[in-house]
Amino acid sequence: MGFQTISAAIIAKDEAEQLPECLQSLAGWIDEIYLVDTGSRDDTPATARRYGAKVGHFSWNDDFSAARNASIDGYTCDWILIVDADERIAAADTGAVRALADGSGGHCYRFVTRNYTNQAGLAGFQPCAKDDPLVRGFAGWHPSVKVRLFPNHAGARFEGKVHELVNRSLETRGIAALLCDVPIHHYPFAKAPERVRAKQEMYLRLGLAKVADAPDDPNAYAELGNAYLELGDYPGATNAFREALEYAPSNAALLKELGSALYLMQRRDEARRAFELAVKIDPRLADAWRNLGVVHADARQWPQALACFEQALAGDPTWADGSRYIQTARDALRA
Repeated sequence: MGFQTISAAIIAKDEAEQLPECLQSLAGWIDEIYLVDTGSRDDTPATARRYGAKVGHFSWNDDFSAARNASIDGYTCDWILIVDADERIAAADTGAVRALADGSGGHCYRFVTRNYTNQAGLAGFQPCAKDDPLVRGFAGWHPSVKVRLFPNHAGARFEGKVHELVNRSLETRGIAALLCDVPIHHYPFAKAPERVRAKQEMYLRLGLAKVADAPDDPNAYAELGNAYLELGDYPGATNAFREALEYAPSNAALLKELGSALYLMQRRDEARRAFELAVKIDPRLADAWRNLGVVHADARQWPQALACFEQALAGDPTWADGSRYIQTARDALRA
């Protein structure tokens, strides 16, 4: 296709502190930056302009998709890259993103977001090497996967008031989503604690509204469960995951999430049964095997724990702590 241009689309509110580093990470390889401000009371718009970004305004209406769609309208570049103010793309990875844009225009691309956190109980948590400069002092990260890069003028529209997604509108137009191995580095807890809490509470409120709009959508209940988890409301999370399973009783991932919430409530027998059913339905679910192993280890059932940890590492050879968990179980068996 030859050289293609890329626009970065950002929506932001009161992100003057986070924004400079984000924009610096885009400088020199992104052709256009457009920030849609959703009602900042700080210097977010002025900060964006200082870094050469175009700035628009959107009256916040509790709908992330509406704001996202406003942010992608009017672009002239060939591709659109979705980025948030508290996210970064490592300098070493920018060439790989450009190569995607210079390739086929018949695809869009999913990216794995590394959400850095100290909450080791979150699904898919991966511990970080302490000497990794991208870690910023956090214990690890948990993944989320979304389409972030897609061709412009392809009819892309985001859907969902919260945890908004663009892939369906693209896939219905024959633009298939491929997985890109470039990570997006996300630092949601780098803000002041009161701002983190306010955002978590907003996600919960929007999650409740999403469930009210789609009361038979298991994904809406699953998102609500994760919102409760982030607030430390484990009973609320358990109830939400149970509601999700009412509509998708054979969903192994939902059973794993339910098991995690039950475990955090110290209801280990119920957690064990949820994890056992999850791996029975989908034996490839490495996280469920790992969590089941932890439940057995808590009960000092070391043969069962060892078997589960071995299954987890076989299912996910990148599990950084897998060998340590297995060795702990083996040592306990020899003791």
